[in-house]
Amino acid sequence: MSASGSPPTKPATRVVDAGNIEFGDGLEILLSTVFQAAEPGQTIDVTTASRATALELPGWARSTGHHAERDWKEHNGNGQRFVVRLRRGDVVPVLGPDLPPPSDPMPLRLGSQFHTTDLISAAPGGIPSSAQPNHGLVPLGAIPETGGPDYAWRLNTHDDLWAEELTDLTERASSSQWDATTDIPWNEAIGLPEEVERAVAQVMTFIASNEYVALYVPAKFLPQVNPAFVDVLMWLASHINDEARHVEVFTKRALVGGQRGYALAATQLSLHSLLQEDDFSSASLLLNVLGEGTFIDLLGFVARNAPDAATAACARLAHRDEQRHVHFGISHVRRSQKLDPDSTRQLIAAVEARAARLATLTGLSPVLLESLTVLASGSVSAAALRQGAGAVKELTKLMETNRIRRLRAAGFDKETSHYLSELHTPNLM
Repeated sequence: MSASGSPPTKPATRVVDAGNIEFGDGLEILLSTVFQAAEPGQTIDVTTASRATALELPGWARSTGHHAERDWKEHNGNGQRFVVRLRRGDVVPVLGPDLPPPSDPMPLRLGSQFHTTDLISAAPGGIPSSAQPNHGLVPLGAIPETGGPDYAWRLNTHDDLWAEELTDLTERASSSQWDATTDIPWNEAIGLPEEVERAVAQVMTFIASNEYVALYVPAKFLPQVNPAFVDVLMWLASHINDEARHVEVFTKRALVGGQRGYALAATQLSLHSLLQEDDFSSASLLLNVLGEGTFIDLLGFVARNAPDAATAACARLAHRDEQRHVHFGISHVRRSQKLDPDSTRQLIAAVEARAARLATLTGLSPVLLESLTVLASGSVSAAALRQGAGAVKELTKLMETNRIRRLRAAGFDKETSHYLSELHTPNLM
């Protein structure tokens, strides 16, 4: 009963026009967006021009934890239409707490500059004085999904690591190349439609998680290199500096619009397996050739399809850095096989071993696929989603083609290149 003594009112039925799109062309993403915004128990009337879609909607509802209130019916408003009433179930797409409501956009200086100092001071939750040693690669402000593996970090107290003006020193280091504070038009990221900004925040959170491992892998090998090999040390240091800047820029883009994303458990599992490789050449194949090589295609996709200039700039500048890393990996792996033909078997075994550890992963998280589609669509209209879904399908084909091309350039024969490409993690990195 309400305070006045009358029973609480039920949420009004929502009406969603699916236009002419069908399942597989973006309809499921449109419905997911609508149902995510609805309250449990709320009814939703889906109108469609397709009789086949109307017949499929009740089955889709049951398979996704929702309910069909009634079968489809014809309705002759403007031409023949079909209406199916569905009811939102009490289901969540991610095994984690609900994302908090959007906050105010992060503070910008001089209208467009997003300083790292401001990110640290204004980020949701702030920097803790101590951190859990078993937490995964969760970007600042992200909500961890349950089900990821336990990690075992050694340095877990902030005072043991912090220094005066630490964030300013970090920004000075990045300014020698491109600057994640001043070289991105951050003001262009403000004001996107909520559904689009939420999708961008999720994609950026996913990329930031992967950039963490691209930083940790070369950093892992840096203290093992003899100081006589100063060229290798300088390369690894530049690689680490690039990746630290990528973590910075993609975390900024994830949070600048006020939305937040999930650090997905499947991503954590995949990245954890990459950290387990102890051989330098095998790590170069897994990270530089396969992982960062595939990420070049992802970053190119984001740059081409970004709904705002800030997102496009983040992806374009990171893409430029990653090209150097991939070139190194291809050259190193090719030279390793030329000097020691027996190393080919070891490299193949490394890919096979990682694939075996990730046997439970069958594809990208649906949460990420939906976000990529909405990002490419620029809206959740039926026509835009059809185009965005098509762009994502083309991206997966491009990734496979280019992965094989890079493996051939790294010295593997055609059959082996196809085999290793098929084994590569669906997490992309």
